[in-house]
Amino acid sequence: MLNDSIRVFLTVVDKKSFSKAAKALFLTQPAVSFQIQTLEEYYSTRLFDRINRHISLTESGKLLLDYSDKMTELQSDLEREMQELTGTVKGRLLVGASTTIGEYLAPQLLGAFKKKYPEVDLILEVGNTEDIESKIHSTNLDIGLVEGPVTGKDIEKEFFIEDHLCVITSVNHPWAKEKSISIFELDKYPLISREKGSGTRKVYEDGLKKAGFPPNNLNISMEFGSTNAIKAAVANDLGISIISKWAAKEKAKLGRIAKMDLQEVELERPFNIIYHKKKFHSQATDGFLKFLKSDEALEILEQ
Repeated sequence: MLNDSIRVFLTVVDKKSFSKAAKALFLTQPAVSFQIQTLEEYYSTRLFDRINRHISLTESGKLLLDYSDKMTELQSDLEREMQELTGTVKGRLLVGASTTIGEYLAPQLLGAFKKKYPEVDLILEVGNTEDIESKIHSTNLDIGLVEGPVTGKDIEKEFFIEDHLCVITSVNHPWAKEKSISIFELDKYPLISREKGSGTRKVYEDGLKKAGFPPNNLNISMEFGSTNAIKAAVANDLGISIISKWAAKEKAKLGRIAKMDLQEVELERPFNIIYHKKKFHSQATDGFLKFLKSDEALEILEQ
C-alpha cells in the first residue's frame, strides 16, 4: 500500500486544491495539510507554492511527483505479478455505478463475480455520473459503470451495454395489453417523471423533440427523484412513465406493471465502463473488466 502521505500528496496535485483533495479523500482539510506538512518536514523542503489561494508544485514537489508516479506503478505491478504467481485473484475492488446501473444491474454482476472469485473484496458506490467520474479521476475508484456523458481527458471509456427507454403503465391501464404506442398519444394521460436534470429525462425529452413531439406537451403531473417511487406510483394508477427497460424488467415480469415500446422514436443510450488511463490495474480489476465484456455477464442481465 502507498504511504498515506504520498496518497494525499497525489490527490492534492490532481485536484490542485487542499479543500477539494480533502473532499475526495473524505478527510478534513487540516488532516490533508498535516500529511503534506509531514512530507515537507521529512524532506526538509517545500512541496507547494501557495499564492492567493492557488497552489503550484515547487521543483521539489515535481521531483516527488515523478517518483510517486513510479511508486504507484511499481505497487500495481507487484500486486499483479504476486497474484499471477500464486494463481489467485484477490484483493479489494472499488466499483462505482451511476444510479440506474447501481440499482438494477451492478448487484447482479458483482454477485456473480464474487461467486467466481470469492477472495476479492468488492465495494460498490452508487452516485450520479459526475460523482463517479470524479472518483475515477482521483483514483478513489477502480472501475465505473455510468449512463451519462464522460468528459475527463484521463478517463478511458468503453461501451458496456445498450439501454432502452420504455413506457410503463399500471396493469389496469388501457395501454396495458399494447406492445407499442405512438409518441403522439403520450399527452393523453398524466406522466410521472424524473426530476429536471435527470439523465433519463434528458434522453426522452431530446428524443421526443427530434421526432416532432414537443416535450412541453407532456402532461407531467408528478416528479420524483427515485425510479422505484415512480414505479410504485404507476402501479397504483397515478399515471404513466418513461424509464429504463432494466428498471422496468422485474416488476413487469412479476405482472405489477405493464411496459411497451414507443413508436416513431428509439430512446436508447449507452452504458459505459470507465477507468483511469494511468492507473495500473490489479488482477482483480483486469478480471472484472474481462467479466463485464463476456457473454456470461450479458446472460446474467438478460435472465
